[in-house]
Amino acid sequence: MLEQAGKPLAQRFDRDPAVRGGIHAALGDAWRTLGDRERAARHLRQAVQDYGRAFGVDDAQTLITRYGLVRTLAYAGTPESFAEAERQLEEADRLAGGRRLEGENEVALYAAIARGQLHFQQLQIEPSLVAHRRADVLQRALRPDDAAMAALIRSNIADGLLRSDKAEEAIPLLQTLLADPLLRPERIGESTVAGYRVMLARALRNMGRYAEALPIAEAAATTTERILGPDDYTTLVQMSLVASIHDYAGDCAKALPIARTVRERMAKRYGEERQATLIETGNLGFKEYDCGNRDAGLTYLRLAESGLRKHFGQDNVAAHSFRYALAGNLAEQGRYAEALEMVEGLSVPALTAGDSTPGWEHRLQALRGQILMQSGRRAEGRPLLTSAVASLTQLEVADEEQLKSWQFLLQTP
Repeated sequence: MLEQAGKPLAQRFDRDPAVRGGIHAALGDAWRTLGDRERAARHLRQAVQDYGRAFGVDDAQTLITRYGLVRTLAYAGTPESFAEAERQLEEADRLAGGRRLEGENEVALYAAIARGQLHFQQLQIEPSLVAHRRADVLQRALRPDDAAMAALIRSNIADGLLRSDKAEEAIPLLQTLLADPLLRPERIGESTVAGYRVMLARALRNMGRYAEALPIAEAAATTTERILGPDDYTTLVQMSLVASIHDYAGDCAKALPIARTVRERMAKRYGEERQATLIETGNLGFKEYDCGNRDAGLTYLRLAESGLRKHFGQDNVAAHSFRYALAGNLAEQGRYAEALEMVEGLSVPALTAGDSTPGWEHRLQALRGQILMQSGRRAEGRPLLTSAVASLTQLEVADEEQLKSWQFLLQTP
């Protein structure tokens, strides 16, 4: 219907690039909202060209539309779309100029949102937080009544805090968002509010409050499925959270069927090679392994790690997170040569991008030292593990159970 309505209008105003650009921009925004990122990007590219002819390539309207294209390409989640988004962002920033980007104006606002979304979709959490916090300040000053924009920005800040292991900061922020009159369901939609509730459930899960987290997550996923359908990306991600809460609480009988369903539906709807599908493949690997299906768990983790590197680059953040877990699991199974191979391919910057908690260089050194000691190369491994444990203890950032296991290994003759 959108294409049928828009095509004759665009043809009718063929000689008026300003009007034609407005039609393509509106269609692009509509298709992005409906989840068809490829079609949205096609219209937004045309809108950028039309606005450039009508107003100039460095006009505010042209630049804002180009930043919207960056967001849309980021949401598409393919290596090609990420690469194009980077190019479009660089060009938009060049045309906007440093003075405008550093000022208090709408171009700076839309630039911050686009930058934040591009970082976030690539799981580059710390720069995403920086950009979204900049956008938050500008939105409150320039568009204080724009509920949809406020919802987008603040939800990404909360999500970034959760992914940075800062649940204690995320919970009060989410409670504030859920109580904000600007962000009522009738203004931003039930599914968006359900997204906030999902993040609150994640925060509670991360703090071990599973009994509180589970009903919130289940209710949110049910709402989203009713609105968007059972195979929608957002529905599947929220179902994955429900599975993870069951997993954290030790209820494999409930966690595994949900996780398997999520992975199957994600692959069927979006394809085996999409980043989202590969991440859910790795998430299923965690659950299979935790629930005693060791070989299946390792297989899924390998598929996720290798697929993400192959299709999204050697520095893909999620790939390194899965690789780190895979190295530890292989060591646990006594497969030390394979575990060391996994460790050697890990990148501290990539691990830090996925989880900005300090000390990744020490965790990686500790894991290498652990594997060397367990494989019989104690003279090589002990100094590495001793030094790393001392650094992590001083930083007070290591997982307590993991730290105890490393200290126990060091005490073993």
